[in-house]
Amino acid sequence: MKIQVNKNQQAINFKTHVGTIIEIAKQRAKSGYNSFSYPIPRNQGIAAYDLIDRVEKETEDSVYGGYKCIKDGYIKFSIRD
Repeated sequence: MKIQVNKNQQAINFKTHVGTIIEIAKQRAKSGYNSFSYPIPRNQGIAAYDLIDRVEKETEDSVYGGYKCIKDGYIKFSIRD
């Protein structure tokens, strides 16, 4: 039996996570918070640092990971004022 990885589904999952993080950041910023945590996606072929880089790029660095942002299975994002 030949097993193949669906690369398109991995790309869709990656975009979904990025979109979700951005939406959480918008909601948290409206509520007056300047940080939030997001669980690292497991078993999906998504690297945490790639996710952080894409979120930073999409939000023009207004949402960022920073130094030592990965801890206990979560990514801590900060929101610039």
